[in-house]
Amino acid sequence: MNPLMILRKHFIIVCLKIKGIHDPLTINEYNLILMRAYGLGVPKYEKASTLKMKKKDASESSQLLNEITVTIVCVTRPDKILNELGKAYRFVKIEAGIYHCDEVLGKWIIHPSELNLVPKNYPLLALARGKKLEQFISLCVQEGLNDYLQLIIDVGLATDPELIWHKILEVKQMKYQIREETWPVIDQFFREMPEAIGKLPTFQEALAATQKQSALKSALSTAHHMVVRQLHRKFPQIPTGLVQHIEASSDLSQLDNWLDQIMSANKLAEIDFKIPPQNRDSQKES
Repeated sequence: MNPLMILRKHFIIVCLKIKGIHDPLTINEYNLILMRAYGLGVPKYEKASTLKMKKKDASESSQLLNEITVTIVCVTRPDKILNELGKAYRFVKIEAGIYHCDEVLGKWIIHPSELNLVPKNYPLLALARGKKLEQFISLCVQEGLNDYLQLIIDVGLATDPELIWHKILEVKQMKYQIREETWPVIDQFFREMPEAIGKLPTFQEALAATQKQSALKSALSTAHHMVVRQLHRKFPQIPTGLVQHIEASSDLSQLDNWLDQIMSANKLAEIDFKIPPQNRDSQKES
């Protein structure tokens, strides 16, 4: 699985160039790519080792220029070529993210961040950035597209590493329903995370926030367990609704206060569990 698959299916010959985030498509670079593409149309001659040239096979012919396709995939949109000099270069938008110049030498410019979220574009969407990449990561997780998720991780650290780190961190926090077979890919991402990325301030902040959230979750779980356990030890019958009310609390100070009240109370009614009046009757019935 790689971004070239979609291109090889559609063109007879592909003269392909992928321009990354730190290597935008300039006019000089564009002209150089075209010069190399035209070179593909030059016939190859055998070296004259004898006075007489070998007769070329009649079925063998030079590559026609209209059989050569130049496709440039740009992570950063080439606004100068597509907008400012649009009339000179004559690129026409075929669909979202795909531009074509229909001359003797067919030329295509593809901007992955504009592509639609449809299967034919999946191999190139791994090169997208910003909101489009977020949407594609979410789609891969929801649909269990592990090959593409792995591709995003492999190439994305060179295009939009901060976004990928945050988005997969968000996914790992279960904001999305994750398929069982997708967990190994996500876990591998965190195991193989380059140390340099962890040094970036935004990543440090996100990691600190995650660790804090994880510590809070662990502390709440322990506090819930201790309060409910002490209740059962001290009082013979505890309403199910009361247990649910305690476990729904996310206030550590309140849980600690309840634990102190349990220790000193002689009756369950002496403890103020902060239950709303409308819920008290149903809790008693439970």
